[in-house]
Amino acid sequence: MHLSLPDDFLHGGGVTEELLEQLSRQLLLALEPWPEISRLHLAAADPRDPLRQSRTLPSFLPAPERDALRKAEDETGTSSAPLVRRLLPGRVRDTDGVGALDGKLLFVSQAHGFIDYDNAAAWSTQRGITHGIVEDFVNIEAINSWLLACLRGAGAQVFTLRERDANEAMVIVDDADGGLFPANGTYIESGDPGAFSSSGIRGFRNFQAPYTASENPFDNGGSARLIATAASATASAVWTPNLPSSGERDVYVSFNRDGSARASDAHYVVRHTGGESHFRVNQERHGWVWVHLGRFHFDAGHDPSRGSVALVNDSEETGDTVSADAVRFGGGFGDIFGEHHGTLSGRPRWEEGARTFTQYQGAGAAVWGSGDVAARSRFAAWEHFPGEDSIYLSWHSNAFNGSARGTVSYIYSSNPPDGTYDPNQSVPGSATLMNRVHDELINDIRAGWDPAWQDRGYKSAYFGEVNPAHNDEMPATLLEVAFHDNVDDATALAHPRFRQLLARAVCQGIVRYFAERDGTPARLLPEPPREVAVRATGATTALVSWLPPITDAGGLFGDPATGYVLYTSGDGRGFDDGTPVPATGFELTGLVPGETVWVRVSATNEGGESLPSEILAVRPPRTGDEPGLLLVAGFDRLDRAMLVSGFDPDLGGVVARMDLDRMNRFDGLVAHAAGLGGVAARLDSAANEAVASGRVVLDPLAHRALFWQLGEESTVDETFSAAEQLRVASYLGAGGALFVSGAETGWDLDHLGSAADRAFYRDQLRSRYVADDGGSYGADATPGGLFTGLAPLAIDDGTLGGYDVDYPDALDPEPGAGECLAYTGTLLGACVQTDLGSSRVVNLGFPVEAVYPPDRRADLLTRAAVWLGFESDPHLFSDGFEAGDTSRWSP
Repeated sequence: MHLSLPDDFLHGGGVTEELLEQLSRQLLLALEPWPEISRLHLAAADPRDPLRQSRTLPSFLPAPERDALRKAEDETGTSSAPLVRRLLPGRVRDTDGVGALDGKLLFVSQAHGFIDYDNAAAWSTQRGITHGIVEDFVNIEAINSWLLACLRGAGAQVFTLRERDANEAMVIVDDADGGLFPANGTYIESGDPGAFSSSGIRGFRNFQAPYTASENPFDNGGSARLIATAASATASAVWTPNLPSSGERDVYVSFNRDGSARASDAHYVVRHTGGESHFRVNQERHGWVWVHLGRFHFDAGHDPSRGSVALVNDSEETGDTVSADAVRFGGGFGDIFGEHHGTLSGRPRWEEGARTFTQYQGAGAAVWGSGDVAARSRFAAWEHFPGEDSIYLSWHSNAFNGSARGTVSYIYSSNPPDGTYDPNQSVPGSATLMNRVHDELINDIRAGWDPAWQDRGYKSAYFGEVNPAHNDEMPATLLEVAFHDNVDDATALAHPRFRQLLARAVCQGIVRYFAERDGTPARLLPEPPREVAVRATGATTALVSWLPPITDAGGLFGDPATGYVLYTSGDGRGFDDGTPVPATGFELTGLVPGETVWVRVSATNEGGESLPSEILAVRPPRTGDEPGLLLVAGFDRLDRAMLVSGFDPDLGGVVARMDLDRMNRFDGLVAHAAGLGGVAARLDSAANEAVASGRVVLDPLAHRALFWQLGEESTVDETFSAAEQLRVASYLGAGGALFVSGAETGWDLDHLGSAADRAFYRDQLRSRYVADDGGSYGADATPGGLFTGLAPLAIDDGTLGGYDVDYPDALDPEPGAGECLAYTGTLLGACVQTDLGSSRVVNLGFPVEAVYPPDRRADLLTRAAVWLGFESDPHLFSDGFEAGDTSRWSP
């Protein structure tokens, strides 16, 4: 395509990366009705050429300063050790060096975010709101929630081009802080004082934010301490933050390099609520940048034993040093002033684009000075070291005229005006990478979502992100996974399960690329285990069991599992590093009578490790005669109706966001088990699928009551399937008791259900659906009911720590039953109790895990359990607190 452009535009800086990116995209989209056109080449006659010969538009860009993309310091480090190795004793080796992507260092671009554009009045996204979603959010939500976990499970180390942690409560502790700022955190050195010295080399300096649009946080007057290595530990440095809130945070470390003088096996220890996690970090490379270790749960406050990072000096490379600079906990808010308007974005850092994030990561103007588009790939080239096995992948969604649909993938091409196509203009391997990922996307979308999904094919175009002029060190591809301006594609993009499917496909495509390149079989990590259940088998033992994960012959799911990892937790939030298990069951030993343990299980094979199962709980009895209580995890729903919607003033409209922590964390039994701490009972638990299949048998002699958690489970996922209804009805008929809590049970069974569903709801749960919304975020005890004396309850509206119960069922009792809770300020029933003589049932119209405060939730659960036939534990108060202990059992 030949353009006529003035001299001052072509040679005076008018041709920019952003312009070419936008121009290429718009022209390509204009050509969408002609799918046979798959290559776009932009050219213009050069006014300064006497012959006025045409040149490609990219040739008018200033030549990139390749040398400036190198780190300012030398690259003399020779170690080929991976950047980060997690030590997992008892696994195949002493590290986690397993998985199809083991040893790979990947660069993943989450596309554009909030940028201080020169042509806008303030910081803005690149895309606006279309069909309730924004591309700048959709991409990164999918990548941060699903893709990064899949790549990590396959063994890869990943640098992202935007922040990965959405936790806004960030704390950084620097080596220079010492004990000067206890409100923020402390840095303490211990052991052999002769092992410590000052590096005299630049490093991070704390409390300098906000930064100007050109400041480097790692070259701002700071330095770093050094620790001499030894064959065994003789000294350590410990960074302990004073965290303002409990929750999960990503942990990053920084260090300064000095070539081969640094050890390639620096030993970091993360102490969190689940225990300790150990890492070896190659400090010969990747200094002056935030290096990601992992994501962990921490409690609020300052506690070195459960919330700190230590650097220990034991090493196989004695005589070297390790660098102790800074540690970052969490993602935080953007703290770099915009280059055009001189203001802060006011947004969480993860919502900002690569322009500011690469600066925050320590890159210089050679990386981010050409704008957001070039910053992404130029950072990859800057951070990539010789010999590292890397790729660059960028994930976008598309837009055109509202009618175009489907998936298209790109590599770079900037051909001469004669229209020929030369795939070698991209970095070698790019076309194969694109093909494998694109093919996997199309296969999986058609197999698992829409058989008619449109394949728009492989294409090439001038896109700055994949331009070898910015990054010629690794294969690169750009994905346009769907059209966010098309209502059908946007509906799919809004669905969390669709985004999960896309992420798995991209991960599998990357695995297939490396396997094809290396001539090895493609090993896909497995899906999570199914039908997990756990039961106490004695005062100090419990049996955890499960079924192998689902697999298929069509490539949608992962390969079969060959092993498993069982994780345990003392609070349901922080988990240990896991125990390898060869079969589909494992006996836990050494448990404490009356103390709850939470478990989850993942599957493993040569491809890597799956995502974990939902969280279950088990509590051995304090005494041998305590009756059993079975917790059933039945909240599996995750769909677009659960997205967190709200007005965004920066975008001027309502946006639907995928915040999984405010939708479904698959941890509802944590609140149940903690809230039942004051009940004298043996606690077992199971996934509802294990009950439906009959693998877990419902027997009143084994379990006096069932506590069935349904959360916001609804019509698509089914609150009670036909199989579950039969088993529950039989159980109640044999004298069992049942407690059900969920916001959509009546809506699903009585309002929209079949005749059999309605009969189950009315005959077994003894309830009648009244309305879809109880009209209140509070509930009060009905006089004369089982909860008489219970203080008023608050139901989560999305601000109390969980998900918004926006449509709690209103229900009435059937004849013979009674109302025991009503929605605050209304005349609508919130809970029905039924005493049938041989059995009792409590049907709660909202999820019990959404009740706050936690001690009131515990009171509700304890009263329900006592009414269903249990006793309050004499060792515990009914609110779930140990006698003499003021610590909360529930978050």
